[in-house]
Amino acid sequence: MRYGEAAIVLSAVLMGTVSVFVRNVGGDTLSVTFLRLFFGFLAVLPFCLRDVGRPDRTLLELAVFNFLTVASYIAAIQSTEVAMAALLLYMAPVYVIPLSVLMGERVEVKTLLALPLGLIGLYLMLTPYAELTFGIIFGIVSGLSYAIVFVLSKEARKKHSPWRITFYNLGLGSAALLPYFLMFGRVGSWLWAIGLGVVPTAVPFVLFSYGMKYVKVQRAPILALIEPLCAGLVGYFYFGETLTLTQLIGGAMILAGVLIAWRE
Repeated sequence: MRYGEAAIVLSAVLMGTVSVFVRNVGGDTLSVTFLRLFFGFLAVLPFCLRDVGRPDRTLLELAVFNFLTVASYIAAIQSTEVAMAALLLYMAPVYVIPLSVLMGERVEVKTLLALPLGLIGLYLMLTPYAELTFGIIFGIVSGLSYAIVFVLSKEARKKHSPWRITFYNLGLGSAALLPYFLMFGRVGSWLWAIGLGVVPTAVPFVLFSYGMKYVKVQRAPILALIEPLCAGLVGYFYFGETLTLTQLIGGAMILAGVLIAWRE
């Protein structure tokens, strides 16, 4: 496996542990989001001082959608099962398909197979729920915004280093939430908050940005699918969560749709 691919996979493994930190930090969604971005920012700051540069439009757009992904995913983790939140986040590769069409790419037969398969799988995942809960809504939003993050990250790496990209992703997001945290924020464990900023945030964000330069944008989501697998294992072993057979079948259909869509 090449270094770029290894960086994406390791990044996904580390991000798959985020639920452990989120549920031990305590606090509301925006407070936890701030703590994750802020301590992540502090962790990478010493390495970015010589490579800050001036943000362009791509970096600013990437920071916005990265913030949206982080906040909505944390909200999903706090409102529904860890494995469900992760699987909804990783609908992102399926969402990338119509985005690629809008970018002018030719619609292929495998795309026509993959998209319905992914949508049917999503429906099966949601059937145990009597209504569309906030946790599910946040999970769907996280997947949509994450799809855009993949595209923008590829564009950003054409001009910027992984340190600069991570600097603005974490710095701008934490700056936007600082007033809220000072007025209303609360935290249950500062130690867990620091760990949240380092283990599933600072390190994997840098690895992800590094790998995106060397991995095709259509291949990166496949490699990153290791994250929901890790998140599911964390949910099973750490939180004692389980998924129904119907949900497992739906998740398998989603992954199958993604593999069909991105198969060379």
